[in-house]
Amino acid sequence: MNKEYTSELERNASSFNNTDTPALDTKTANQLLNNVFNACDMEPSAIPVDVLEDWGNYKKTSFGFASRIGYFCILFLVLMPLLFIKPTIVAECTRVDSATAAIYSIRIKTLLPIHEVTADLDGHPIAMTRKDRETYTCEVTTNGTLTIHAKGLNAQSSSRSFKVSSLDTEKPILLNSYSKKGVVYLEISDTYSGVAYEKITGLTPRTIDRESGVVSFDIPRQPTTVIIPDHAGNTLDLLLSPVKK
Repeated sequence: MNKEYTSELERNASSFNNTDTPALDTKTANQLLNNVFNACDMEPSAIPVDVLEDWGNYKKTSFGFASRIGYFCILFLVLMPLLFIKPTIVAECTRVDSATAAIYSIRIKTLLPIHEVTADLDGHPIAMTRKDRETYTCEVTTNGTLTIHAKGLNAQSSSRSFKVSSLDTEKPILLNSYSKKGVVYLEISDTYSGVAYEKITGLTPRTIDRESGVVSFDIPRQPTTVIIPDHAGNTLDLLLSPVKK
């Protein structure tokens, strides 16, 4: 094979590759399809080529749409549990050495952002202070039931209650009093923080019985106010007067 003949073949192949394949009309395509069936000793096709093409295009569109629906369903099933996740509330009292106020540190644990966090004491709202994305604080100054509410962006909410009973906002109570031989005896009680006997002012106690809560004073010659405090700073004011003869 000479070089001129080889070069001619290459030019023909290049010309053939650069030539666009002509589109078949429907009649010719049907005739070619029937020829294929005849060559294979099969019955001619009863379905026209244009119908087959339309069906193929329809199947492609349907498959693409079904794929998108399938992806969406899978994504929904994966994310669906997030719709039912409730926030977890963790709280602790960080001020335990005070009888006048309790500070609670509150932490909200959840995978989703928090919509709001509120608190109330026996149904009365309490101010909350936000420290960061999941940490809050609140101050309680009276005894009662502290309830904390947390609500996430998925509308799921949680509540948790704490009993506050260590605060002392009540003054000491006079349970009984009597006098004997120029001495007055006072029986004092304080439920929460206890009576601060060492801080009694107005008169100096004659005797103090811490177990029974009885404090005695010499009866004054003129009316005198005795101030009896508890350890939270609440005070009981009693006016002691001379005994009439």
